[in-house]
Amino acid sequence: MMKEQLDRIEAKLDALLDALADEYDEEEQQFDLDGNLIEGGERDENESLD
Repeated sequence: MMKEQLDRIEAKLDALLDALADEYDEEEQQFDLDGNLIEGGERDENESLD
């Protein structure tokens, strides 16, 4: 019975994550913590955070 409950919880979490991923729009404007518009998309992984 515990395995069945865990399987149901996992299925619900998967559905929730899928729904949240669908809400994210890559064309949506993004802002930094100071409220400034972030231009140019994602930060290069090699770029310093300084």
